[in-house]
Amino acid sequence: MSGLFYSIVNLNVELLDLEPCKKQLRFNLPAEDVNAAFKEVTQQFQKEANISGFRKGKAPLSKVETRFKQQIEEETKKKLLNDSYRKGIEDNQLKPVLDPEIEEVTFKKGEAFSFMVNVETAPEFELPDYKGLPAERAKVEITDKNVEDALNHLREGRAEYKEQDRALKDNDYINVSFTGTIDGKPITEFSPTARGLSEQKNMPLHVQADGDHDHFIPNFTGQLVGAKKGESRTIEVTFPDEYPAQPKLQNLQATYEVTIDEVKEKVLPELDDEFAKSWNAESIEKLRTGVKEDLEANQKGDAKKEVCRQVRDTFASKLDFAVPPSFQQQEMQHAVQHSVRVKRAQGVSEEEVEKSKDQITAEANARALDNLRWLFAHKRIAEEEKIEVSREDVLHEIAMQAQQMGKDPQAHIKELAENDQIGYIQNSLLMQKVVDLMAEHAQITEVDPPAKNDTGDCCEDGTGDCCD
Repeated sequence: MSGLFYSIVNLNVELLDLEPCKKQLRFNLPAEDVNAAFKEVTQQFQKEANISGFRKGKAPLSKVETRFKQQIEEETKKKLLNDSYRKGIEDNQLKPVLDPEIEEVTFKKGEAFSFMVNVETAPEFELPDYKGLPAERAKVEITDKNVEDALNHLREGRAEYKEQDRALKDNDYINVSFTGTIDGKPITEFSPTARGLSEQKNMPLHVQADGDHDHFIPNFTGQLVGAKKGESRTIEVTFPDEYPAQPKLQNLQATYEVTIDEVKEKVLPELDDEFAKSWNAESIEKLRTGVKEDLEANQKGDAKKEVCRQVRDTFASKLDFAVPPSFQQQEMQHAVQHSVRVKRAQGVSEEEVEKSKDQITAEANARALDNLRWLFAHKRIAEEEKIEVSREDVLHEIAMQAQQMGKDPQAHIKELAENDQIGYIQNSLLMQKVVDLMAEHAQITEVDPPAKNDTGDCCEDGTGDCCD
């Protein structure tokens, strides 16, 4: 049974604004219209009724009413609720974002029909200008040093680590076993999550004689310079006053018993035609040309990403409107949970997390509001610009994900569908298309590139353009 009841045209709806994104609607329908709705439903049942003594669809209405009384009442009530709600939403041009909360239903044949609905709706807001936003774009400049640095990066990918029978020196690569204590106690007693700093077997490290550049703990490997394979040393280190990985160890002094398991020296290949061929280039000059082209492409891609970031941030800063309260609450809860997980991973105690819960909640609420404003705004832009995500767009994205993760595309699709992630991919692609449109119409100012040596990652996996 489809279509609106004819009697719904006499519906009276009162609209009340509870909040900017929450409305209350009160529906009233006269008794004569309710009776008419009952009659319509009964006639529909009559057409399909098989009652003994009568041909299908020919039984009297009175017989049908008696035989299917409960079903007729349920169907009439269901359709009156659905049709009334739909008409009330359409007439008031509302855009619900959640299923309604239906309350105070009064329904009986021969009496007026009424009910009340609380519903959360999409925000109403004026869309700020999203074209002509200012943005700076770095000029593409590839220097000879950039190319040489990138080539050396490729050499690193072909480096050999040769075992040495000598005392270790600066820039060697070693494997060590150690136990660490603070005041004679295991380090884990001071920070339970610091198991990797308390004891290790055959751990690989890069020797840095300059303690400030030690990738492990400042001044750890530098104190091992001169030791040989099999030798043991006792060293003292002080954890930095800023040590985000393990904040509970900041400024504490530790003692380590260290044994050298292996000493290796990194040997880089010569930069010649043979090396170039290992990256699928005909010669070193071909490789050099391909590297430069890849670096240019990387810089252009980075510049575009930066423009996209700028226009999105500028546009988002202009958004100021309320969002549906249930959405905001849910988004805030997710943000709070994420913040708490990060703090716990950093070794922050439950007591400290509890003390900072008000700050965590306030920051999470602000992030939730920003995220939701952008969510509604980018969809409005997509509607106005008729931007859509096709099935082919989604399948292409999923295929790329599967390739990157080494998965079968069909299996990946099935996994995403089972975890309700397809919609997330669609929205991400739509969002990117909107940002691309904003960047395409941005007011661009060309600026000098940032002062850094960009080595890039040309041919990192042997499939880059420079390898053709």
